[in-house]
Amino acid sequence: MTKRNQFRGPGLWNIDAGIYRTIRLSEKYSLQLRGELFNAFNHANLYIAPGTQDVSSGFVGAVKGVTPNGNIERRNVQLAVKFIF
Repeated sequence: MTKRNQFRGPGLWNIDAGIYRTIRLSEKYSLQLRGELFNAFNHANLYIAPGTQDVSSGFVGAVKGVTPNGNIERRNVQLAVKFIF
């Protein structure tokens, strides 16, 4: 028998943010300046490591900042200029 919530992992949160400004050049054309932040606060989440779901030992391994598919989780800043016509 297992305890209640035995297979739950640690909490996960991630905040993305974006800001943009549109500048009208004429009636048909405009320019958009964009700034976007992914994982804005650079919070590392804990993920259950694949292959460590055996709870008989009472310990479930977790990996900090690396998603189960191997991607490294870090802050990402993106700047862009968009021409709309």
